[in-house]
Order: sequence, then structure tokens, then C-alpha cells
Amino acid sequence: MTTALLLAAGSSRRFGPTCKLQAMYQGKPLVRHPADAILQAGLQAVAVVADPAVEALLPEFRIVRVHPGPQSQSLRAGLDMITDDRALVVLGDMPHLDAALLLRIASAPAPAAAFDGSRIMPPASIPVTMFPEVTGLTGDRGAASLLQTRADLCKIPVSRHILKDVDLLSDLE
Repeated sequence: MTTALLLAAGSSRRFGPTCKLQAMYQGKPLVRHPADAILQAGLQAVAVVADPAVEALLPEFRIVRVHPGPQSQSLRAGLDMITDDRALVVLGDMPHLDAALLLRIASAPAPAAAFDGSRIMPPASIPVTMFPEVTGLTGDRGAASLLQTRADLCKIPVSRHILKDVDLLSDLE
């Protein structure tokens, strides 16, 4: 089985003084877009959050609270909660993901990651056998640095538009 791990604890410094995950995008808070894709895919759902206001937006998720910090900290905290065979890592600032894509990545031979034609990106499926390596990461690095070295990585082709994340307020336009 696969558990989706929604990373929603970033500080979003480049976005400005407000929390980007709470910013409205196409009629709902930004974080609800990937959250809804996870729920529509029927996956078990864990979210790593730092802000109680973001936690309130994710009532269907099992929540892991962390202090604001680097992505590796959020990833470690989330993976520590997962007992399934693999984790599907999804970022909270990627509003164009859909359930079909998440299921494609989750059902591919693990490890697997979205591939935009030039680089691998989240969402990424990480098998439990890689959890010790991933939890050893430090700083603001995700699992991509480990995944790209794997000869057995299954790259799932995805349009760059679908993988676009929100970093700046102007990205919401």
C-alpha cells in the first residue's frame, strides 16, 4: 500500500509575508488543490504542517506538526509516520496535480518520480527500503538528489505546466 505524504510546512519566504498555502487559487486555498487530488486518488493521507491555520485546512489528513524548518526535516517527520510499503511525496504548493497522475506515480514500480523532460520532481514514490537514506538528508533537500542516482528509477513523463509550483505571489495569476 501507499500513503501520500503532503509536505505543507515550508516557510515560503519568497512568496511574501502571508502563508502561500492559505492563499486563494481558483476558488480555494492553494494547499487544498494537491490535498484534494490525494483524497480523490483514495490514498491514505498524512500531512506535515508547521502552521495551525494550514492544519485546519486539512481535516481529512493525519497531521504531523513540526517547527518551521528545512524540507528534509518535514520529509523525515512524515516518513517516520508511514508504515506502508511506500510513500508518495506531494508538495503543498503544486496546484495542478490530479488524482490520475498521483495514481500513475503511486502504481509505478518504486522508486518513481514525475519527469518534466529534463529533471525529476515531486510527486515521487519512495519505497520503504529507501526511507533510511531519505531520512538521512539534511537542509532544504528533498529526495530528488537520491532518486536521480537510482538506476531503477521509473520516470513518469508529465507536462511542465502540471508540475509548476507556486513560489511567488505572481505565480497565482
